[in-house]
Amino acid sequence: MKPFISVVVPLLNEERTIERLARSLLDQDYPADRYEIIMADGGSTDRTREVLATLDRSGRIRVLENPGRTAPAALNIALSHALGEIITRVDGHSRVAPDYLSRVVAVMEETGEAAVGGPVLMEADNPFRRALVQALYSRFAVGSVPYRTLRERAFVESLQTGSFRREVFDRVGPFDESLAVVEDLDMNTRIRKAGFRLLLDPSIRFWYSPRPGLRALWRQIWRVGYVKALVLRKHPDIFKPKYILPSGLLAVIVFATLLTASPLAGAPPVAGRAGLGVLGFYAACIVVFACSRIPRAGLDAWRLLAIVPVLHVGYGMGFLAGALRLLRGWRPAVP
Repeated sequence: MKPFISVVVPLLNEERTIERLARSLLDQDYPADRYEIIMADGGSTDRTREVLATLDRSGRIRVLENPGRTAPAALNIALSHALGEIITRVDGHSRVAPDYLSRVVAVMEETGEAAVGGPVLMEADNPFRRALVQALYSRFAVGSVPYRTLRERAFVESLQTGSFRREVFDRVGPFDESLAVVEDLDMNTRIRKAGFRLLLDPSIRFWYSPRPGLRALWRQIWRVGYVKALVLRKHPDIFKPKYILPSGLLAVIVFATLLTASPLAGAPPVAGRAGLGVLGFYAACIVVFACSRIPRAGLDAWRLLAIVPVLHVGYGMGFLAGALRLLRGWRPAVP
């Protein structure tokens, strides 16, 4: 008999994507009586619940209340109600392939691994996302992220979403609810420290819808930087230079801006020219990057002129804010 699977999904105002997500989960080729779908809603104020009720007439999707509102709180609530031998986490901004659950089980059985997932396939369904996807796959914009770029089976340090045998959570415990975002990095780190390996397999296919505009992207990336500081306090051994590079870049930009304006306060003109040169070099790098993506994104690549600075500066400011709160002995509030 096939193992029973619990699909757990955190929700909050997912009106734009919930229908395709729900349909992709309901239409799996895995036997319907061998999996359950549990969604935990953090108080959606849009039509998320209404769309779900209309779509799921048979009541196959259980929707639970999540007073904590964050993704880790939602996941813990769903986990406390899950009956599955395998727990599969899916995000509200995602959709999965028709054979998603079948491939999860097949990969686990083929390899004997208890934690598996697939690479992130990005939805590029509007001009902004077509440009943003180019940045999210780029080392220049966000650093090297193997779970986005690998296209062959490999062990990785982190999975964006994953599927886990029940024993994994029995060993490592629940998600950390003090983390509003990047809770998956913390959980994946704890899983690896408990002796499990994280296997990425490209036959496990899912698609993720990145943020639809600059404002939403700024809020997301600032929060990622902010909470990343807390994760590094918990797990200093996972530190990598790329985690602080955006903050270093931000410091350089601020210093160069001050140099550029310094002649107004009586500094030698050479100082202003030096600052302007640094800013010009950074701007030129972004322009070159955007031009290099024209063959893939067409004229939408011009949006990278704004997207890349938002990614760099937003993350850098968020990380510094989180680090400063930690240095002052404050517990980081959920931003």
